[in-house]
Order: sequence, then structure tokens, then C-alpha cells
Amino acid sequence: MKRIAGLHEIVDRFDLFLVDQYGVLHDGVRAYPGAIDGLARIRSRGRKVVVLTNSGKDMAANRSRLGALGFADSGFDAVVSSGDVALQCIRNGAVGPPFARGADIYVIGRRGDTYAFSSDDFRLVKRPQDAAFLVFAGSDAPWTSLDTYRSMLTAAAQAHVPAICINPDLTMIRDGELVPAPGTIARIYESLRGPVEYVGKPYSAIFNHAVATAAVGPGARVVMIGDSPEHDVAGAKAMGLSTLLVQTGIHHHLPEQKLLRFCDECGGVPDFLMTAFEW
Repeated sequence: MKRIAGLHEIVDRFDLFLVDQYGVLHDGVRAYPGAIDGLARIRSRGRKVVVLTNSGKDMAANRSRLGALGFADSGFDAVVSSGDVALQCIRNGAVGPPFARGADIYVIGRRGDTYAFSSDDFRLVKRPQDAAFLVFAGSDAPWTSLDTYRSMLTAAAQAHVPAICINPDLTMIRDGELVPAPGTIARIYESLRGPVEYVGKPYSAIFNHAVATAAVGPGARVVMIGDSPEHDVAGAKAMGLSTLLVQTGIHHHLPEQKLLRFCDECGGVPDFLMTAFEW
């Protein structure tokens, strides 16, 4: 692992930069200092940039969020969300039955939010136990407690209703604070013996989709930049990609030695380490 001071040290080593959103570019409230400029400078060197996010929302919603925080469309070539990838996996049959278009589904998410699965492809039901499958798309934490989720999901788990988690993150940044993410709710469902499929980092489908979207061709040099050793780094390493970990985001509170110990424990030791996403 090599510590670097800024993106300028590695920009010429790679053709494609896969960049996580929350915790790398912004905290959900504002862009991190230097992040907007960092993206622009990568693109000015002729490199491709794909924002790769574990988000249950679709590409359009994520583009809109980035735009509201000051990120211009010219700063990246594409946005790939786990929500969109999961929806495509269902449409093309990649995840198999019972995950199929036209099914009755129950979507777990933040009250008032719309997700990739809130579409005409499915019929939304009002109770988890009445669904053909559940979709763990978002989290209403801290307003909805984990105990409440456990109670809400118990009947569905007892009925062995299958589920798909389209954001495997365990922790996420909301309004600048860390709260339980959909992956944590999915693990609660598993603890109740409910079956769960996962789409998103660290699983392979989202990385394959991002690289295909960038259309960089065989032999392209690709680096994943993220703040999560177990999702961004471990997932990219398993795909044979280079990795850069930033010390902002979900583990910003950890001293460096504790962070590196965690990286080692989860199989997410990065190739490069950087304080923040900046040029």
C-alpha cells in the first residue's frame, strides 16, 4: 500500500476512475473540499470517470443529487447505481425466480423517497408478508429503529418471503451523520431466517456494469476510489481492479492504524491511501 498526497500522483496510471459518491465526493449535505475540482482535473487529462454508488435510487435521481451539491455533468461520464443494476438483473433474468417483473413487492426505504423499484414493472403492496419478494432499497433510520424493522419483517421471514438488497452498505451518511444502511436491515432479515440476494458493491455485477458502461475496452487500467474497505476496496480487489481508499466518509473517525487493521481483517487493503479526494 502506498500513501499519496493527491490524485495528481496516479492520474496518468489509469484509464478509468470508478468513484464512490457518499463519503468520497460528499457527505449528503455538501461537497467535500476539493472534490468538484478533483473530478474536473481527472476528466481534463482525458480519463473516464464513472460515479459508482450503492444507492437504491436510479441514475437520474443520483445525477440530480450530485447536481444539487455542485457537481456538473461534465465532471463524470456516467453514474451507475446499485438500484439500476439490480433492476436490470431482474429484467434480464440474471437473478432468477421469484424475482420477476410484474410481481407484488414491498420496498423498504426512507419515507417519502422513490427508488428504482418504485416503477410500473411491479405492484407495490402494503405489508411485507403479502409480497412475492421484498426490496431492501433504503433506510428510514434514525426515525425508524432497527427493533421496529425486526418486528415489521418477522411475519415475512416466517413465511420465507425472498428479498433482494439493492444497497448492501451497512452504514451510510445521512445529513452528515452515520446511520444504519439497508445492508444492516437485510442482515436483520437474514437473522430471522429470511432469504436475501445482494446486488451492489462488493458484489461483481455492479463493477462489471460500470466498466461496460465506460466502454474503455480490453486491457483498460481501472481504479476504484472509495471510503469503505469492505465494500469498495474488497469488492474491486476481487475483480482484479486497483484500489484507492480515502479517509473521509464512514471511517473518518478511526485512527489510521485502526483503519488499516480493519482493512486487513475484511480483505480490503488498498493499493493507495489518501486523506481525501483532492487533486
